[in-house]
Parts: sequence; C-alpha cells; structure tokens
Amino acid sequence: MTVLDPGTVAVVTGAAGGIGAAVVAAIAAEGVSVACLDRDGADFARVLGTCADAGVRAVGIGVDVRDRDAVRAAVARAGGLGRVRYGVNCAGIDHLQPSGRTSPEDWDRVVDVNLGGVLNSCLAEHEAMREGGSIVNVASVSASVFNRGAEPHAAYSASKAGVVSLSRVLAVEWVGDGVRVNSISPGYTRTEMTDRNPPERNAVLADQVPMGRMATVQEIAAPVVFLLGEGAAYVTGHDLRVDGGLTAW
Repeated sequence: MTVLDPGTVAVVTGAAGGIGAAVVAAIAAEGVSVACLDRDGADFARVLGTCADAGVRAVGIGVDVRDRDAVRAAVARAGGLGRVRYGVNCAGIDHLQPSGRTSPEDWDRVVDVNLGGVLNSCLAEHEAMREGGSIVNVASVSASVFNRGAEPHAAYSASKAGVVSLSRVLAVEWVGDGVRVNSISPGYTRTEMTDRNPPERNAVLADQVPMGRMATVQEIAAPVVFLLGEGAAYVTGHDLRVDGGLTAW
C-alpha cells in the first residue's frame, strides 16, 4: 500500500548519493516522480536508473543550493514532471574542526550550504506547492548533542540546529497554505562516505549507540516517507530523531 500520492512529483536535494539516493528510491517506489537535485557535476546515473526501474519519471539537475535563483529555476523545471507535492532537502556538507580551528570562510561555506541551502530549497518548493504539500528537511542529531566518538564539527552542528529551528518556523508560516514542514535528525548512518572510514572508527561510533550499530540509509529514508505522507497529516513543525537511541543517554 502506498502512503504517498502516486503521479505527483517530489524534489530531492542532495539526491545523487547517501541518504538522498535512498530517499529517491523510497519515493520512487511509491509511484512518485522525482526531480533529483545535487551539486554541479554530480553523477545521477544510479538514482535515475532506480526511478526508471520503478516506472516513474525523473530528471537530474545540477545546482548549487546556495544560489536561490538557480534553485528556484530547478524546482520550476521539476514542475514539468507534474504537480510538485513533496520536497526533501538532504544537501549538506561537513567540516571536521572545532570552533577555534574553523576559519570564517569554512564557517560561511558550511552554514551557507546546510542552512541557507535548505531555506532556498524550501522557498522554491513552497512556491511550487500551490495545492499544498509536505517538506522534510534533513538535520542531524548533531543539532541536539555533542557527537561522542566523533571529531568536533562546530559549523556543522550549528547549521543543523538552524535547520531544526527553521523547519519549525516555516511550518507555522505555511500552515495556512496546506504545506507541512518537518525535519528529521539521523544519527550515525552508513553511507558511501562513512564506509571509507577505517573499520575501527565506525566501530567507535557504533559503540556510542544503544542499539549497537549505525543506521542504514534505508532506515532513514523510511521515516522521511512517513513524514511526507498522509499518516503524518497532523504532524508539522516536528523534528524526528532517528538515532538508535543515541540521544536517549
């Protein structure tokens, strides 16, 4: 049974890999067409193939989420696939340095992508959702806690806390337009990036989690689909932590 509206369109940023690619696959399995947005030069072959296998239309669009006009144009292009009903904003970068070793340039780059990019994406998606819709922004448990077992990353943590707060604000601003806005805060998750870590480093991260392991990307994508869908019709302005209990102790 599908929980999303088949035949409509979702916009997914950061779609070419990691959590974004898993979100694309989960949405496509619901019969929803997908506009896959990622950085210029990104390899969209895998996610576009996933959509084709699911029998839905898809397009890959290279865009810098820091560029508001470019994001708006990309989302307008997504409208060529049909009615834009869903938005999932996964695009983000990290900078593994404590506050005292984070340069002003690195701070601005992380915040501009992770927080400014989410705002730009939300604004464009909201504009396209003339008949209502649902947006999920990918934050992080780093918004709420210091990541034990991981390197300090001040700019990342601050930007993700901003994503949680921004999502609440937009949820209230847009409730009258029939647009719900929520965020999801993944814990330690196995992606192509973390799979390149030394095994012992991932073991240290997993040891911090009550469930004793890192999440799969599919375990993050499934709650995203829930928040998008009708089962969460009375949920807006909420941050859902999907972290194996990491923030419970």
